Amino acid sequence: MTHQVSRTERLARLLTRSGLDRLARMSWRGLLILNYHRIGVPGELDDPDLFSATPEDFEAQVRLLADRFEIVPAGTADLDAETPARRIAITVDDGYRDMTVAAEILSAHGVPGSFFICTGFIDEPHHAWWDEIAWLTAQPIARDLPASEWLPHGLPVHGRGPAEVRRALTAAYKQRAGERGEDFLDWLARCVGRARPDAERATEQWLTWEAVRSLERAGMEIGGHSVTHPVLANLNPQQQHREIGESVRRLRDELAGPVDTFAYPVGSRAAFDRHTKDALADLGIRRAFSFCGGVNRARRSERYDVRRAGVFRDHSPAVVGAIAAVPGVLASPRQYA
Repeated sequence: MTHQVSRTERLARLLTRSGLDRLARMSWRGLLILNYHRIGVPGELDDPDLFSATPEDFEAQVRLLADRFEIVPAGTADLDAETPARRIAITVDDGYRDMTVAAEILSAHGVPGSFFICTGFIDEPHHAWWDEIAWLTAQPIARDLPASEWLPHGLPVHGRGPAEVRRALTAAYKQRAGERGEDFLDWLARCVGRARPDAERATEQWLTWEAVRSLERAGMEIGGHSVTHPVLANLNPQQQHREIGESVRRLRDELAGPVDTFAYPVGSRAAFDRHTKDALADLGIRRAFSFCGGVNRARRSERYDVRRAGVFRDHSPAVVGAIAAVPGVLASPRQYA
């Protein structure tokens, strides 16, 4: 990842210095949707990998994008439009309280944003599973993690930094936890000898319902993102329907406008399946978003697989500008394989 970002940074600088970024911006057609997660600086109870930008960098990125492209709402933009050819949408996932910072910046620049909310974190505030994994692995782990149903071959920790261990465990959770996420986290806490964080400390992390309504009043789109942020494809069809349906129902109950869009938790190709799409259709969802990279081309977009490309913590404003200038290269699905 570091090598890839370094190459991207060099390309961004070259494009800017040479003036080729303007020419590159005119060379593609379609809708590029950029996906952000957290806006801010990680604290001790946060997974640092979830942070996409500081408020200052996000403001600089939005300013740059608004100056060079038409910014459109992801949920209602015409996916088949030929003109204007180069459009960008900005989305933010999960429901952390720093969504209000993102909305304020977008509003200040007069551009729309689309926000996807996990309703369970608002109704019953608790730490997200990825933040718990980050907390449990932040301190050095004394012993290798043994083979288990979660880690069939165990996990040697000697010589691995906290970030590598955290990412390995996050991958294991995504692959195997399914509806048994609490069991996974209890097991990990026992293995590392550290208590899980107090749920009361999560209260200030998440939006309130009034804050979600404030996003809507500010002109932002609101969509569903499940109740508990599971990997939906790892659940049975009934559980998938419940996760999607309950989140959409809560949003429809709390908001004035329609809620007919959804972003898949995790969003990789393995995160949703035909049962997920069947549930979306049954619940009246009009458009669903993945997180696999790529540009949405006219007449080639699937309404239940609208593509998004990620913005990450080590992406400078110049890198975001380069991604927008040459998305066929820097937002390619190959980057997410």
